[in-house]
Amino acid sequence: MSVLLKIAWRNLKEHRTKTLIIGTLIAVGITVLIVGNSLMDSATAGIERSYIKNFTGHIMISGKHQGNLTLFGFQDLTILEQNIPTLHDYEEIVSFLESLPYVELINPQISGVALASINEVQGAMQLFGIDPESYLQMFPDNIELIRGSFLAKGEEGIVLNNLVAEHMERDLGRLIQPGEKLLLTGVTPTGGMKIREVEVKGIFEFKQSNAQLDLISLVDATNMRALSGMNVGYVSPAKLTEEEQVFLGELDFDSLFSDFGNILVDIEATAESYNEDSLLDIFASLEDTPVQEEEESHSWHFLLVRLTDERMVKRALKELDEFFAVNNIDAEASDWLEAAGVVAEMAYGVKLVFNIIVFLIAIVAVIIIMNTLVISVTERMSEIGTMRAIGAQKTFVRSMILWETLLISGVFGGIGIIAGSLILLVLNITGIKAPNLFFEIIFGGPVLKPGLSLESVVMSFIIVLVVGVVSSLYPTSIVMKTEPVKAMQSQ
Repeated sequence: MSVLLKIAWRNLKEHRTKTLIIGTLIAVGITVLIVGNSLMDSATAGIERSYIKNFTGHIMISGKHQGNLTLFGFQDLTILEQNIPTLHDYEEIVSFLESLPYVELINPQISGVALASINEVQGAMQLFGIDPESYLQMFPDNIELIRGSFLAKGEEGIVLNNLVAEHMERDLGRLIQPGEKLLLTGVTPTGGMKIREVEVKGIFEFKQSNAQLDLISLVDATNMRALSGMNVGYVSPAKLTEEEQVFLGELDFDSLFSDFGNILVDIEATAESYNEDSLLDIFASLEDTPVQEEEESHSWHFLLVRLTDERMVKRALKELDEFFAVNNIDAEASDWLEAAGVVAEMAYGVKLVFNIIVFLIAIVAVIIIMNTLVISVTERMSEIGTMRAIGAQKTFVRSMILWETLLISGVFGGIGIIAGSLILLVLNITGIKAPNLFFEIIFGGPVLKPGLSLESVVMSFIIVLVVGVVSSLYPTSIVMKTEPVKAMQSQ
């Protein structure tokens, strides 16, 4: 081994120019890999931390559904065909979650969109229907009040996002003040149009946000249920006495509408016997009947769950799926990325595109390094032929060329790692300001401060070594196919 290393090192020194060409390619390549991967890892890690800490928690539980459902609603064409499913068996699910030792906090939410109107000025917004106490417990550090106050427990009203408020205020020509009334109009595929009047409690903004999150306003769950068509009407069964039952007899649906014209005549005749006082008495008595609309206080679209340890996410998802299956509960659980929706997925998509570009660059690098090695090995053909003629085995020659390649990759790869680390250190100190909205989404904020990713260092170094080994295969095969005598005679 030591002999091989000495020979390899000597050969590299004797062919400095070609060594520097190959080494420079390797150093630049690993620098680009480390800086690029660290930038993408920092951006995606920032988005993940931001969403988990401020919007989604680690896990989102929803009713079973078709299509791409996120915390913001359906993100595909199924939004035109179905409502967000109501989460049934709410209390049973909460009870199970509270029994899990690694569950820290639970927050129920409702999602929808609405058109807000004030003095004929309108603005579209995404609405989260919340329980104020649970929401602030799970996301305590992301709300900054500009005016007014936040929702109190059991209080009805809306807290407007500052960006939405500013859009409406430009048309109004004045500020929207707490205490003013907004008309919210919501439309659902199956529930039709719903209109609610709500009081503005305050104006706020998210400390960590992006273009999608800046459209979110927070409203009490009661009004949100109404706008989403989640209110459940019920009729208590009538309890008839025996005399009333005998009087009504059995209903015959075939004959019920057979003499509909006669019925109308009888009704008209009967109505003449009633005066204003008697009708008021009848309607007053109806106020005491148990036929009314009742709101399910446990009707929610989502349950957001924060864990004590993010490493428990896979275990939690597995246990929840088993619990739903065993108890025949029509619900499903997903991780934060599915809950976050299109913005987070876009960042991960950009990372995937970057990795594909890196793969293509690696292929080009293999070809360039391979060609350079072929030239280097061809120039040393007589030397290698002499070595083989005096007894050097093929394995020895292969190992020699391989060690030369590994030495170049190791030394210049180390230089690339140091250069990449220094670049990232400077970028971390200065920060990279997002030039536009697209990059602000990708960066997970207006400024990205990348850190050195150990994973990217290891991966980049492995890629360089693999590229070096693969690049050495072809020139080695050329040497091995050449007879020692011909190799000695080559110039």
